[in-house]
Amino acid sequence: MKSIFLKITLLLATFFAFTSCDKDFNSLDSDLADDTHFNLEKYPVENLKAYSKATGPVQSNNLPINALGIYENPYFGTTKAHFVSQVELANTNPTIGDSPVIDSVYLYVPYFSTLKSTSDSGERIYELDSVYGYSEDAKFKLHVYENGYFLRDFDPDEDFESTQKYYTNDKSLVDAYKGTELLNNSSKLSQNEEFVVSNKEIYIYKTNGSGLYVDAAGAVLTNQTDPSLRVIKERKTPGLWLDLKNSFFQQKILDAAASGVLFNNNTFKDYFRGLLFEVEEINPGQGSIAMLDFSSAEFKILFKSSIGGGDALRRTLSLQMGYKTTSSKKSNCVNFIEHSKSAAYSSALSSSDEVNGDDRLYIKGGDGSVVFIDAFNDAELASLRNEMLTKKWLVNEASLTFYIDRDEDAMGNVDSEEEPERIYIFDATNNKPILDYYADNSTSSDVKKNKSSFGGIIQREKVEDINGNKKGIKYKVKLTEYIKQLIKNENDAYDDNLRLGLTVIESINIPENAFINPANPITIGSDVVKFVPVSSVMNPLGTVLHGPLSTATYEDENGNIVPMKLQLEIYFTKPNN
Repeated sequence: MKSIFLKITLLLATFFAFTSCDKDFNSLDSDLADDTHFNLEKYPVENLKAYSKATGPVQSNNLPINALGIYENPYFGTTKAHFVSQVELANTNPTIGDSPVIDSVYLYVPYFSTLKSTSDSGERIYELDSVYGYSEDAKFKLHVYENGYFLRDFDPDEDFESTQKYYTNDKSLVDAYKGTELLNNSSKLSQNEEFVVSNKEIYIYKTNGSGLYVDAAGAVLTNQTDPSLRVIKERKTPGLWLDLKNSFFQQKILDAAASGVLFNNNTFKDYFRGLLFEVEEINPGQGSIAMLDFSSAEFKILFKSSIGGGDALRRTLSLQMGYKTTSSKKSNCVNFIEHSKSAAYSSALSSSDEVNGDDRLYIKGGDGSVVFIDAFNDAELASLRNEMLTKKWLVNEASLTFYIDRDEDAMGNVDSEEEPERIYIFDATNNKPILDYYADNSTSSDVKKNKSSFGGIIQREKVEDINGNKKGIKYKVKLTEYIKQLIKNENDAYDDNLRLGLTVIESINIPENAFINPANPITIGSDVVKFVPVSSVMNPLGTVLHGPLSTATYEDENGNIVPMKLQLEIYFTKPNN
């Protein structure tokens, strides 16, 4: 699907390990002379090595965007994404009044969507963004429970001096404290036993305050079942809409208000520990997965009560959930991910060769896999430095080009709309972005396409296939500033022959890191990799790429035979003496 128009700011460093970049970088003799004095040449790196590693469980608490649902990729296997969140009072110590009687409780979380058109009848037609596996038949079971497990702010195992980390495989912690099922009634199958993501706008109809639909004049409709007779009071963009049990919230919230549990959010979050969203397959592999910003949820308890003996009036108690670093919404939350790897994917990861490199590379978000790239061996780097510096060669551009594997056994049968829109290169030695990330300040109307010069955005075929799709061909990532600094060898942080990492990402605007579960670390020789980019945890997609040992080729639109192996190309100019 199209990219999400995310309105995301950076995560707090207390929740995710982050090392700032040395911004005092320089271009290597970047002021080039005109073409009459310099010749452009290419330096193809000969000893490029790349290989794949399974991430295992990764830190997934307090993400700005969370996945919910079930998604089957024909190559990578099935991903199930569950979610748990604390719930807060939008306003503490609210006035509930006397003898409160609940009317209804609902939770609405908008999907990312774009308005495409409006029909003659006034219906707004939307296109959903970042819903994977979407179709009208992609049904799965959704259950919502009271969560009885307290999500901590700080880690008791570290004397409460470090923030608490929860991982994608920590669902068993909350399962032991799972409480009452909270979805309202089984007759609304599209909300529970046959949940389906819908691109339809949501209508709120005018009622008499007791749940009965009325006409424009306020008279109760004789026919309460015909939607065409109802008066639309409010329209909402497509989203997750759930009607929750009145009886539970009457007893748990309204009846308990007098005891002081609504006085402040610390008390409230300890008393009512939040909601657990759990997904289950109806049929193997069936379903879809939606990316959701739960901090934008509308969570309301509608009720009537009187104050001081007056008439009972309709009132609203607003709740909120999800975590935002820039707002008062601090409800701890965790995305739990169950990933059942396919046999082919498992075999590919287990046979990956970190010594010699691979002919195919496998990257997948969430509890998935990351690729590591050793761009040079020490001898080649020393030789390149000597040539460039002593002969005054000037680096013009450096880039890595990744071709997508289109074999039927790999990604050939995957819908092109569900290929990762962007991949991301990072410094896996120092766990931070490379210099080119910071050097590119370009922006786009689609914020996920910011830093377009840095690259990593999918490049697609020009011609549509029989299904109207344009399949991805390759990704290209710019490494110019990284290579310049590496050759100059003047920055202590870049003196080493750095290892690069490659992942899929959800947003280019989030450079922070998430911890890998220390119980299942990534090891490369004697090195232990402790982090992956946060944005890779948020993306459920994957892709297969040609590695440096690939012998595959393809014929381009001009009839040229192009090798598809991973290539690091450095373009430079040298003086015309």
